Amino acid sequence: MLFLALVAAANWKAAQAPTSQNAEDREVATEEIQAPFELQVQRNVVLVRAIVRDSKGRPIPGLRKENFRLFDNGKPQEIDQFAVESSGGTQTNTPQALGQEETEIGSKRALSDATPRNYQALYFDDVHMNFEDIAHVRDASDRYLAAKLTAADRVGIFTSSGQTTLDFTDDRNLLHDTLFKLVPRPIYSREPNACPDIMEYQAHMIVDQRDPDAMAIATNEYDHCNCDLLPPPARAVCYAQAPQIVLQESTKLVNSREAQDEVVLRGLEQVVRRTALLPGQRSIIFLSPGFLLFHLEALISEITGRALRSKVIVSTLDARGLYVLIPGGAAAEPTVVIPTSGALAGRKNQLIQDGYSVAEDVLSGLAADTGGLFFHNSNDFDLGFRQVGTISEVSYVLAFTPLNLKPDGQFHKLKVSLVNANGFTVQARRGYFAPKASENAAARASEEIVDAAFSQDQLSELPIDVRTQFYKINESDVRLAVVTHLDLGAVRFLKEQDRNLNDLTFVTVLFDRDGKYVVGREKKVSFRLRDATLARLTQSGMSIKVEFDVKPGTYMVRQIVRESQAGRLSGLTRTVELPQ
Repeated sequence: MLFLALVAAANWKAAQAPTSQNAEDREVATEEIQAPFELQVQRNVVLVRAIVRDSKGRPIPGLRKENFRLFDNGKPQEIDQFAVESSGGTQTNTPQALGQEETEIGSKRALSDATPRNYQALYFDDVHMNFEDIAHVRDASDRYLAAKLTAADRVGIFTSSGQTTLDFTDDRNLLHDTLFKLVPRPIYSREPNACPDIMEYQAHMIVDQRDPDAMAIATNEYDHCNCDLLPPPARAVCYAQAPQIVLQESTKLVNSREAQDEVVLRGLEQVVRRTALLPGQRSIIFLSPGFLLFHLEALISEITGRALRSKVIVSTLDARGLYVLIPGGAAAEPTVVIPTSGALAGRKNQLIQDGYSVAEDVLSGLAADTGGLFFHNSNDFDLGFRQVGTISEVSYVLAFTPLNLKPDGQFHKLKVSLVNANGFTVQARRGYFAPKASENAAARASEEIVDAAFSQDQLSELPIDVRTQFYKINESDVRLAVVTHLDLGAVRFLKEQDRNLNDLTFVTVLFDRDGKYVVGREKKVSFRLRDATLARLTQSGMSIKVEFDVKPGTYMVRQIVRESQAGRLSGLTRTVELPQ
């Protein structure tokens, strides 16, 4: 889990009461904070990435907000924000767009010249893949990188087990060596020659769906292996115990596999977070044989939402390649036991087929929801990497705020369509989970601030402006000052007797040229303003100055301001080059 400490060190030169003044009479109080916090958040603004293609699969450019229709659980929604994104890294926004990024003079040129432009993470599901899967995708990955890697590219290698990792680099030899360290690392392994031979999907059907056929198949196998050869009295007892034993074993399998699958998804979440910190174009290729997702839908929705907010595209590749179902099991993983009943044997084959199909859903869904591609059911992994390694030339980001959204954690089905389809197809996010009611509002506010701090989006709910200054303090260090000005005229205050109340949180975060976190500062300002003071500050606004002592180089400055009364938040990014 990624934790980052933000150490407070800000100076604000607005009129404040003397320190000896009684706390009850003080109009402005500041609080320095030094506390780690975790990158988790859900906002009520829902982002939907849409890719429109023609009949030949080519993306369609030039569409506008009015060309789209958006539905939440079948109800039409107003598209509040709209942006057009291209794989070249440019973004065109309409007046209702997510916000046009502002930079210091020359900062874009400095960033372009000094930093890589394309970051791609390869996330290998070594928890679920077998040796054959890993060998195929490893070799294809190596060939893909040999052909694709340029001076503008950085590639990272990550695994669901966490045992083999390599942070983003352009070192071809390091990438090659790391790839060939990949081995299967399952958390839970199937017992060889187990009887009954219960498959994961079959266990789900027994435990969660109470499917009589799935239960009958496992019970039939248990009877055949454990009961049939016993003497009559013991045989009858064995038969009677079989359903309960089957249910216990199925429940154990469901729980263990769910824990394993959660490890894989938590690993993906960390890769999304790591990739989100980087500048330029960011994408992930998730290589996995797929797995079931019956109790982890909310987690995958959180990952999708984070990827969309961070503009990280996730493409997926089914590491099984072309698989063929044979009687009694799949070619790569045949079943050990076949039911004695012909009808049950046929039903078991169908359950195996259904399980393979359902296991693809997590891969196809991630790609569809984040704007990526899904490659499956083919052994041409070289072609697969060429496809999933290419980002769509143009995509559209739609944002809306659900009206009267209940914090009940329920799934909401999304549909994006075109006013005039013209034979085009739309790939878009399929749905989201409503947030659950939080018992700790302060914790949610903190999570919201951190999520915004590590996003690349401009957020404009409060009118702020950010300026940077710097000077050398010795031969090796530079002092960077970040000055944030907030127009208090747009801030809402709660009236309580003769005071106007609100709390403001200022967070300033510094990233290096590779997008890695360097240092951060946080300061909270609590207002209990009299009317006259509020009127004066409304005219002048307020400024916060934060200073960092850093080495020369290129940095990204991310400034977040949040007010507590309405929960509105703004975030700006500046790029600054500090010369030697």
